[in-house]
Amino acid sequence: MGLDRALMLRKGSDDIRLLRATEPRIAGQLLDLAPWRPVSFQPPVRRDLSVVADAPVDAELIGDTIRAALGPAAEALESVPVLASTCYADLPDTARRRLGLCLDQVNVLLRLVLRPLSGTLTDQRANQLRDQVYAAVHRGPHHEWAIR
Repeated sequence: MGLDRALMLRKGSDDIRLLRATEPRIAGQLLDLAPWRPVSFQPPVRRDLSVVADAPVDAELIGDTIRAALGPAAEALESVPVLASTCYADLPDTARRRLGLCLDQVNVLLRLVLRPLSGTLTDQRANQLRDQVYAAVHRGPHHEWAIR
């Protein structure tokens, strides 16, 4: 048995082609002996959300809330980076009114990156997941849904 096969056994991978992959999500997993985590080969679907959240913003708590809200559909969630967080004082008055922002709240821009392990997402399904996330994290009085 060669080194390639030994590594495949150790990581629990069944595809030798992965050992030569240049895709960062795959190549990064080959830098240690941690068990293989499946990677989707589907293109990512991105949805940006502008939400009202209570200050201070904790990206980890937001991620936990999102995963809980999605339930089994969370397997399609690749990442949810916080792109920006703007406090009440730094927003123009028109934006504050549109969002219904209170003094102790912030406007948070999230990027929802969806990439299921099997199959693809339709725009409608991606928008449904986006709305589930929005409903779970948005704390403002005004709502902007993707699906009506």
